Amino acid sequence: MRKLKLSIVIVVLALFQVSINAQEKKIKFSKGTLKICSSKKFKITGYDGNEVIIKSLNQRKGDITFVSADRVKLKGTVARSPQAAYTIASGHSKKKDSDRAVSYFFSDSGRKEGLKKLGKKYENSEYGIYFLIEQKDGELIFKDQQPKRGQFVMFGNEHYEVKIPNSIKLDWKTNQCDVETNQKRAPTYFYHSDPSSLSNFSGEVDIESTLTNIKLNDVTGPVTINTVGGNVTVEFDKKRPQKLYSIYSNNGFIDVQIPTGSGLTIDAEGKYVYSDVDFKILEEKEEKDFGNLKTTMKLKLGSGKTKMKLNAGYGNIYLRKIK
Repeated sequence: MRKLKLSIVIVVLALFQVSINAQEKKIKFSKGTLKICSSKKFKITGYDGNEVIIKSLNQRKGDITFVSADRVKLKGTVARSPQAAYTIASGHSKKKDSDRAVSYFFSDSGRKEGLKKLGKKYENSEYGIYFLIEQKDGELIFKDQQPKRGQFVMFGNEHYEVKIPNSIKLDWKTNQCDVETNQKRAPTYFYHSDPSSLSNFSGEVDIESTLTNIKLNDVTGPVTINTVGGNVTVEFDKKRPQKLYSIYSNNGFIDVQIPTGSGLTIDAEGKYVYSDVDFKILEEKEEKDFGNLKTTMKLKLGSGKTKMKLNAGYGNIYLRKIK
């Protein structure tokens, strides 16, 4: 028997249908910080309660994870089936017939009935929730599973509705909160273009995002948003801004609805500032910045009590009346 040196690659394709019965996961949490470290899509709403309530809107598990190994040539075809795991092994030698592709199939349907898959990353799968949930030191943490070195991860269209108490702080990062410094290659993510949203919330908000659009509705502040390659939309329906709004969008646009009767002082910086609101212009300056036009303005409306700092980089700022 020839001794073959085998390199094994395990490819897991999680493209199976999941039936979700709109189950809700409820977590007692009314004091502290909800820390979100996830690029998945969230629709978050504030309310006067004492629980964080998570509802999955997923029709299927959309993540695809490819685990790659160096110097391995992948051979063969993998059928996409929810009932099987596949191991593809390629042997390499000078002999042509020594290269082979082997697929292992198994079926154990029915054996898991009434049982639950163990492991931290599976503990909320019965709710259709595919991120990790931890609670420690006054923080409730949602986070994506940490990729290993050299791993390529693509997030699909996972979508969740979350209700949060107005008494907590929201610290929301669409990137990983903690990245291992010893990673040789950073993992790659694909982001959805539809905005994640926050509405009807009166607690403190801190958002950092990359390539993710953010939409706020009836969020009174204080709010801090820092986004790279994303647009920020702020709307008011039944409420007004009451505390500091600080929004920095690196070359994305910032679009803010201005409620009637608001008292605002706005420091605006971007390519152009557009508005149909009767602001008093306190200061204005137009200049070239590395060959790009930059406009800086200080605007006042009413009492000017509430402060807004809006910086769109080389993007535009839109300040509009509520229609």
